[in-house]
Amino acid sequence: MGIRSIGHGMTSSAHDVSSTAEIPPALAGAVEAEIRGRRTKRAQEAMRIDASKFDQLLATATPLILAGGHRRDTPPVEGGRWPVSAVFRPRPRSVVGQRLDELTAEAARLAGAGHWQTGQAGSAHLTIRALEWYRKHVPASDQAVHRYQAALETTAAKVGPVGFEVTGLTLTPGTVMACAQPLDDRPEQFLDLFAEVLGNDAWLERDHFSRRDIWYINLLHFTTRIEQPDALVDWVAARRTQAVGRIDVTCAELIRFRLRANDRPAMWPEVLGTARLGQTVAANP
Repeated sequence: MGIRSIGHGMTSSAHDVSSTAEIPPALAGAVEAEIRGRRTKRAQEAMRIDASKFDQLLATATPLILAGGHRRDTPPVEGGRWPVSAVFRPRPRSVVGQRLDELTAEAARLAGAGHWQTGQAGSAHLTIRALEWYRKHVPASDQAVHRYQAALETTAAKVGPVGFEVTGLTLTPGTVMACAQPLDDRPEQFLDLFAEVLGNDAWLERDHFSRRDIWYINLLHFTTRIEQPDALVDWVAARRTQAVGRIDVTCAELIRFRLRANDRPAMWPEVLGTARLGQTVAANP
């Protein structure tokens, strides 16, 4: 479900969640300003690196798509992709949520019928971490889910709100992707702290994948032939650096996916639990 590449050395410490709780009140404002400045600088440095990665993805995927050699998703099977995951989602009715929905519909018109419209309102998401292989049945009483939820709540409470700027589109061998840039280093802190709090439950990405080093929202997952590959490539390339909008995230969600087969098919996220950034909410019954 995610894109992986070799880490770029921008790993943030999971313990770098700053607090001014023990700082004298007279100095707290200055310290907070310094923290914000450092976070912004680190995020700007990461943006320059991430932009080149999105360019590389486009360059790699373009010849595959033009030749019909793109990756094609299939409905999930036991032990496969699309497992229980932790995600951030833009609000469906927000300006950026609606714009992502529109871009998804435009991409689908060029790609043709049957492709999964993952970026539509309510489905669009940034994956924080996949937690296991796919299971068709995930009962409410599942102990692993309860542990994931507890870890998500702990992380969300410590890191606080996060934000992203969606800065354009790119292609991968299997998707049309919206490129997201963190506004500061809190998303990276969230990644690292969540992995630490999960402990042994972090096994899937720890043991089978390299560390996530870009943030993104997949708009379209290819499932069959692309009807207008040249037009799709040109359309994405023209929007490579076209600003889409800002996402302000106030909660992280624990979700599972189910295939929704209708006129806008998608692997639809179903919420198992929610963790407010800065406070906690119990798992859904």
